[in-house]
Amino acid sequence: MTDGFPELTDSFLSGQDILYAQFNEIEFYVEDVEQEHFYFNILRNLFPDIKFEKIFPLNGKSNVINGARMNTRDKRKIYLVDLDFDHILGTIEDVANLFYLKKYSIENYLCTKSAIYELIRSKTPKLKDADIDALFDLDSLLANCIYCLKELACSFIVIQKHQLQHYYYVLNVNRDFVFDDPPVYRLNFVKDYLHEVEIRLKMKDRRFSLNSQINKFFKFFNVFTDALSNIPGKYILLFLKERLQSLKLINQMSMDTFTYSLSKDFESDELTYLRSCVVEYIKE
Repeated sequence: MTDGFPELTDSFLSGQDILYAQFNEIEFYVEDVEQEHFYFNILRNLFPDIKFEKIFPLNGKSNVINGARMNTRDKRKIYLVDLDFDHILGTIEDVANLFYLKKYSIENYLCTKSAIYELIRSKTPKLKDADIDALFDLDSLLANCIYCLKELACSFIVIQKHQLQHYYYVLNVNRDFVFDDPPVYRLNFVKDYLHEVEIRLKMKDRRFSLNSQINKFFKFFNVFTDALSNIPGKYILLFLKERLQSLKLINQMSMDTFTYSLSKDFESDELTYLRSCVVEYIKE
């Protein structure tokens, strides 16, 4: 119990599939409880011919990977994990029933024109695509997002690579950036955070500098599509939400509402590889 509310323990989460066995032809397992509802929307879209009433969050990537290892012979159990920085750091696990996304997280797939335009239309329903095109340039907005966030994303990779045990930066878009051309940091919040990372890095090895370590990873962010795949999706969505609100294109809303709304209208074409891999595995 925390603050009077019952917590969902790992043991409960790992056993809840028993309650739904009769309703699910395939059991899908994901990482986070917070992702359950929009992950369900996405999987419903991808697998319309498979009967399932619930998916099962297991409270962390390690729990999902361990579950996959323990159930490699059960074709009804499909385990899905975020890519995170595993491809960059060489830490991808090879387990037959474990399927990695090809982007940092499921949120990275939600940054599609159709989903964003539908959300804009929820405020102003009569707008056509051409009308919205005239109001702002989505590619330019995403390019600004990449420019603002790639240094932070590289610092996160450094934290993971060197096991610095430091938190990821808590982004506040309007506080942290001035949107000149190009954008620049506002105040010193991001710079102070990067300095904290460098101090921890120096404690590991005084020969390292944060800039030199970050420069090693910039190549993963030089191509537009690669950058949008490798920057953590929650940061991209937060950036988009705050900028769209500042431009008065969408109503004020929470991140949960923004994310869930996008999940209902995103273009699923980029996830067809996942459907193909899962279907092929089930039929083997």
